[in-house]
Amino acid sequence: MKSFFKFLWWLAGIGILISCQEKRVKIKEFPTKWHHGKSPVIIFENVKSSDVKAISFKVDGVINGGARIGDTVILPGKMGLRLGSHDITFLFEFPDGSRQVIKEKFTLFAGNPPVKLSYELVAEYPHDMHAFTQGLEFDGDTLFESTGQYGQSSLRKVDFQSGRVLKNYSFDDKIFAEGLTVWHDSIIVLTWQNKKGFIFDRNFNRVGEFPYEKSKEGWGLCHDEKVIYKSDGTEKIWILDPVTLKETDYFNVYAYKNKIKRINELEWVEGKIFTNIWMKNALAVINPRSGEVEAVLDLAELLKNIKKHPDLDVLNGIAYHKKRGTLFVTGKNWDKIFEIKILYPRKWK
Repeated sequence: MKSFFKFLWWLAGIGILISCQEKRVKIKEFPTKWHHGKSPVIIFENVKSSDVKAISFKVDGVINGGARIGDTVILPGKMGLRLGSHDITFLFEFPDGSRQVIKEKFTLFAGNPPVKLSYELVAEYPHDMHAFTQGLEFDGDTLFESTGQYGQSSLRKVDFQSGRVLKNYSFDDKIFAEGLTVWHDSIIVLTWQNKKGFIFDRNFNRVGEFPYEKSKEGWGLCHDEKVIYKSDGTEKIWILDPVTLKETDYFNVYAYKNKIKRINELEWVEGKIFTNIWMKNALAVINPRSGEVEAVLDLAELLKNIKKHPDLDVLNGIAYHKKRGTLFVTGKNWDKIFEIKILYPRKWK
C-alpha cells in the first residue's frame, strides 16, 4: 500500500513538472465582457506559428472548434451560447507533442445598446386603487387581472373602460398571487413563494395546479403561439410546456452592459416580450430568441397622473390589445390604467 501511495506522489510530481515545462504561452489580452454576435479578440504572448502546432478551444466543456495560429485569436461571434457567464478552455498543442491548457471566464452580454422607445398617451381609464396588480392580460376585449398580497390576492375579469370588476375569485389568505396568462380555455395564475401555480377555467373554477421545478419563485407569465414564458424574479425567463406546464428550458436576460434582475410582469407583443423590472418605472423589450434587451421605454411621466396615497406602489401590469395595437399599463394600487401607443423608430426590427 505504501509503495502505491509513493507511486501516486511520483505521478503527481511528474505532472507538476510537465505542467511547469508546458507553460510556453500566456494570455496578454482577454476581454471578460463579450457581446452577442460580435467576435472577441484574444491576444496571446509568445504564440508564433513556428512554435505552436494548433490551438483549439471549448466553452463550458463543449468543443467549439479551432482557432487561428498566431499571436491573435479571433473567435466566432455566433456560437449558440446563452447570454450570461461561461468558462472557456484553450488547448495549445506544440510540435514536440506537448500541450498546454489555459482556462478563463467571460460573460456574454447583448450585442447592442438598447433602443430608447417613446410613446403617445391615448387614454386614461379608472382602476381599483386597492388592486395590487401582478398580472394583466387581454383576451380579445376582455381584461383579466391578478392581484397580490396575503389576504388580498384575487383573479379578476375587468371592464377596462369603467374599471368595474365583472368577476372575482379570492385566494386563500396563505396565497400571494402573482402573474397570469390566458391559454385557450385556461387561465393560469402563479403564486409568489408557494412553489406552485393554479389553473382556472373561464368561469373561474379552479381545475388544477402545477408545481414549480427549478425556477425559484413565480412572478410573471405570457405566451406566444407555442410556449408559455415564466419569470421568477431573477434574470431567467423559463419556457413552459403549455400542456404539462413543465419547465423545458430557460434563457438569461442581459442588456449591453448589465444583467437584468427582478424581471416581473411579462407580455407578448408582436414577437417580443415586454416586461416590468421591479422597482423601475420603465419597460424592457426582450428578444425571446436570444434574451437580449433590445429596447427600453421610460414611463416615469405617467406617475404624475395618478393619485398619491399611502399604499401607492410601483409600476406593474402590461396588457397588449392586439386589435387596437396599444399597450395598457398600470401599477400596484394605481387609480388609473393608461392606454399608450408605442412609437417605434423606422429601423425597428
